Amino acid sequence: MALKKVKYITYDENEQCYEIRRFIESAGIVLEVRDLSRQPFTESELKALISHFDISHFLNPMSKSYKKYGFDKHVPAREEIIKGIAEDYTLIRRPIIKNARLFTIGCSKKAISEMLQISQNGNNPDNGDSFNKRNGKQETVSPVKK
Repeated sequence: MALKKVKYITYDENEQCYEIRRFIESAGIVLEVRDLSRQPFTESELKALISHFDISHFLNPMSKSYKKYGFDKHVPAREEIIKGIAEDYTLIRRPIIKNARLFTIGCSKKAISEMLQISQNGNNPDNGDSFNKRNGKQETVSPVKK
């Protein structure tokens, strides 16, 4: 069986992100790591990633810049947010885990397990829709447009 490879996009890994990274690697999945502090997204990459999805799912409300730019009071237009993330990578949630067709954002082991079809604590995940609940928002693990 061929090794599974996924893209793991992060920056300034905190303990939670590091735990997710170890979790994925312990399942035998090879990570292609992209550190946004060294290689930030371009505006065109962000547009392709975000595509038709609700942009608020991609914003990191824990970022100091989130409040600095007033996103906690008013979420600006999509183009302005994309430009802001391209200029300040801390505005995007992390980690982003992406395979050929799907991606997840955040640290939900359940969503990641389902997307990557790996065991979560010894249980076999079902193949239903995945949801990542964080900050009162639901995010569906979704196909990536090519």
